[in-house]
Amino acid sequence: MWIYQFWLNNRMKVIALVLFISSALTVSVKAESDGDPREDSKAVIIYSTETGQISENQRLLDMLVSHFSKELIMKNAKDLRETDLSGVSTLIYYGETADVLPDSLAESIDRFPGTVMAIGHNKEQLGKRFGFFKQDQQAAINQLVLVKGNKIREMEDMRVITAITPDDSTEVLVKGMGRGKTYPLFIRNENNYYFSSDRIDSLFSVYLGEVLHDVFEADHETENPAYLRLEDIHPLTDPYVLKEIGVILKKKNIPYIVSVIPVYRNPETGEESRFSDFPEVLDALKFMQKNGGSIIVHGYTHQYKDDETGEGFEFWDVDANMPVTVPAGQTPIVKSRTDFNSEKDYLEHLGKQKAFETEYIKSKVNNAIQEMVGLGLYPLAFEAPHYTMSQSGYEILADHFSTYVGQLQLGDRDWRIMAASPYVSYPSFLHGMKLLPETIGYVEPDNPHAIDEMMEAAKDQLIVRDGYVAGFYHPYLGVERFKDLMDQLEKIPNLSWIDLAQMNNYVGVDNISLTAGVDNEVELSIDYFGLLKGSPNYYKPHVKSAINTTLWGIVTAAGLMVIMFTYYAIRLNIRRARNGGGEYDE
Repeated sequence: MWIYQFWLNNRMKVIALVLFISSALTVSVKAESDGDPREDSKAVIIYSTETGQISENQRLLDMLVSHFSKELIMKNAKDLRETDLSGVSTLIYYGETADVLPDSLAESIDRFPGTVMAIGHNKEQLGKRFGFFKQDQQAAINQLVLVKGNKIREMEDMRVITAITPDDSTEVLVKGMGRGKTYPLFIRNENNYYFSSDRIDSLFSVYLGEVLHDVFEADHETENPAYLRLEDIHPLTDPYVLKEIGVILKKKNIPYIVSVIPVYRNPETGEESRFSDFPEVLDALKFMQKNGGSIIVHGYTHQYKDDETGEGFEFWDVDANMPVTVPAGQTPIVKSRTDFNSEKDYLEHLGKQKAFETEYIKSKVNNAIQEMVGLGLYPLAFEAPHYTMSQSGYEILADHFSTYVGQLQLGDRDWRIMAASPYVSYPSFLHGMKLLPETIGYVEPDNPHAIDEMMEAAKDQLIVRDGYVAGFYHPYLGVERFKDLMDQLEKIPNLSWIDLAQMNNYVGVDNISLTAGVDNEVELSIDYFGLLKGSPNYYKPHVKSAINTTLWGIVTAAGLMVIMFTYYAIRLNIRRARNGGGEYDE
C-alpha cells in the first residue's frame, strides 16, 4: 500500500523524470519535401477601391497570384511610389471601382519593363500599353470558355462584364457567351493582359487561375492534387465507423486528413469529454495516424458560446458578426471612430479588443496541441471551425502553424464572404502560411445529390492544370455513403493524393514544436519541464493513464489474492473432510 501512496504523492515528479529520460528518443516518420512551385519573382497588386482599403476581391486575387510569386506587395493606386516597383517583374492593376488615378501611375506603367495585367475599371487611365482594345457597353454572360482546349462551363446566373473589342494583334484566352453573343473576357497583347470583369468570384477565379500560368510563364506540371478530409472528429465520434473508414483508405493506399477537436463540451451541462475518456476513439485515431491519416487541429472545442461542439464558431462571434473580443458570456462593444473624442482613444479601444483576441486564440491553440501531443496525436496543420477567423487571427496563427487547410475568410466585414484558391497558394494575409484549399465542398447530410454536386465542382478544378480536388466527409454519415463518395472520386482522372505527412510543415506552441521536412523526417521536440510548470493539459492524459494503470494493477493483485485465498480455503476444507473433520497432520 505504501507504493501506491508514494505514487499519489509524487506522481508528477516521477512522470517528469520518466519523460525527461525518454526525451532522448526522437518521434519521427519519413517525409519528403513538397517543394515550392513559385518563382523567385516579385509582384505588385495596385488597387482602387471604394474605401481606399484592401477589399475581399483583392484578397482573392492575392490568393491566386501568390501561387506564382514568392514576394507580393499590395498598394493603393494613390500611394504608389516609383521605388515600390523596384525588383518587380509583374505589375497588376485592379480597378474594383471607377476612380481618378494619378498621372504618375500611367507613366510608371508605360516605363515598366515587365509584364502588366489590368482588371476592371479605369483602363483609359493606364497609359499607352492598354490601347490594344476598346471598351463598349456592359454585357451579360452565362458561359465561360477557356479557348485553349475549348473548355466550356455553364453558369447558373448571368454575370455582368464590360464588352471589349480587341485589335487584330490581340489573343483571346478566355471568352464569355450570353444571349447568343460571344465576348472576349481575358485578352493578351505581347506582355500586356486585361480581364474585363471588375469582380472575381469562385468560378471566375478558376479560369483566371489557369490563364495566370501564361501571365507568369509558369510551366507547372499538369497534375491535379487531391485530398479527402474527415471532419469534426471529437471524443464522442463513433470509433467503429472511424476505424472502418481508416481500414478502407489503408487498403486503397490513399493518404488523407483527419480534422480533430480534442475536447467535446456539452453546452447544456458544461461537461467536457476528452479522448482519454474514450480510449477506443483514441485507438482509432492512432491507427489512422499510423496508416496514412494526417492529424490537423480543428479548434479546441469548436464552439465559442452555447453551441454544441462541431456546430459552434470558435474563433468568430457569429451573433455580432465580428472577431472574438470578449468572453463568451459577455456582449461585445461595437463602436466606430465617431464614438471617440480622439484617434488615440479609438486606437486604444481597438488595441484592447485585439489583445483579448490574441490571448484567446493563443490559449485555444496551446491547449489543443498540448492535449493532442500528450495523447500521442501529432497535428501537422490548422483548420478554423467553419473557416471563420479575422485577419488578425491569421496573423496570430502564423506564429504557430506553417500550413492552413480549407477556405479563407476574406475580411472582417462579414464571415460569409470566404473563398479558396484553385491551387496551393501563399496569400500575403496568411503571413507565411501555406494554404491547402478545399475546393469541392462536402457531403451534405440531407442532400441526396451532394456527391454528384461535388463531382461537378471537381470538373471546374480540372480546368486548372494544377487545380486541387479537395473536399471533406463527416464520419457520422456512415460507412456506406463514404464508399459511394470514394467510388466517384476514384473515377476522376489525373488525381494525385497528397500526403500532408510528407510535406514541409511546422507546428509550435509553448514548450512543443513539430517540424516536418528536416532531413526527410518529422521531428517532435518537447520541453518537459516547461510543460510541467505551465502546461497541465499535456500531463492530464499521462497522469490519468498512469493512475488508471496503477489502480488496475492494484485491482488485479487484489483479485489474485482473493482467488489464491479461496483456493487455499477450499483445499483446507477438502483435507479436513478426508480426515473426518479433525486436524490433519503436517
